[in-house]
Amino acid sequence: YMEKFSERLKELMFYCDNIKSESLAKAIGVAGSAVRAWCNGSRTIYLSNAIKLADFFTCSLDFLAGLTEERITVSPKVCPPFYKNLRKVMNEKGITRYYIGTHTQIKDSYFQKWKNGTDSQLDTIIYLAKQLDCSLDHLVGRED
Repeated sequence: YMEKFSERLKELMFYCDNIKSESLAKAIGVAGSAVRAWCNGSRTIYLSNAIKLADFFTCSLDFLAGLTEERITVSPKVCPPFYKNLRKVMNEKGITRYYIGTHTQIKDSYFQKWKNGTDSQLDTIIYLAKQLDCSLDHLVGRED
């Protein structure tokens, strides 16, 4: 996923008046070195920062991650806590925490970390969204 994400980020930066990494970093509250590392694929991105980028570029997380070619404009909104929305989506799908723990690579300990507010890496959320058959934006509460 990192290769697709890196390419998409560079594409968005180019089409956004060729914004430089330092300017983008300042706009979303991270170090310029983090943006450069995301662009060259040498550092994974946490969900909270991916949401900041998607909000900045007013695009879906699926588009930012390179999971879709269709750029849908998504207006920034405050997302509910990830764990709370994850549980809501799991209830909608009729999938339990036990099922996820036994049928995927996602360990049960992740749920406890998310419940306690630990940020997740985007690649884990991509995998989870695929298992739950939903968009990233739906999984994190950026869309209904």
